[in-house]
Formats: sequence, C-alpha cells, structure tokens
Amino acid sequence: MIKIPLILALAFFAFYGWRQRRVSPAIGFAMPLVSLLGIALVLRPQWAQLAAHLLGIGRGADLVLYLWTVVSLLLLANLHFRMRAQSATMTTLTRELAILEARQKLLS
Repeated sequence: MIKIPLILALAFFAFYGWRQRRVSPAIGFAMPLVSLLGIALVLRPQWAQLAAHLLGIGRGADLVLYLWTVVSLLLLANLHFRMRAQSATMTTLTRELAILEARQKLLS
C-alpha cells in the first residue's frame, strides 16, 4: 500500500512549505498547493489520466513525469541563479574588505 507513505510525505512537504512562507513566499504558497495536488492524484489517479487525455498525452503517469521534469528544471535554474548572485555578492564583499584593510595599513 504505497498510497499511505506518499500521502504522509506530501502532507509533510505541504506543512514544511507553509512554515517557510515568511522566508520564501513563493515556496511557502506553491509547495502546499503542489502537495495537495499530489495528494489528490494519489487518491484519484484517474484525474491524471483524464488531464493527460485532454492534453493529448497517452498516460497520466507520463503527464506527471513531464510536469515533474519541468518543475525540477525550473528549480535547478532558480538555484543556479541564486548561487551566481551570492557568488557575485561575496566577490564584491571580499573586494571591499581587501580595500578597507589596505587603507587601514596605509593609515597605520
């Protein structure tokens, strides 16, 4: 019976996402919604089949896989851009600190 562990995991992620809404509002609201959708699809897999049929995809499982792939790529891109921004900030801070230390040595 895989449904129970899946529902518990999705409920945990919904709760965790909701708790993070102050830190990251987008995640805080999207994660519970996606988790609730996941719970609905676990309980009613025929809904995925119906949605897939309406979109011209053969199986509901394929639709879920395609959506998972797109969401995963968006999250990876988001993480990549955040890391690049943090790296640029760290470079700027390091440069400023080096300049300040050099000025202090000259003044001493």
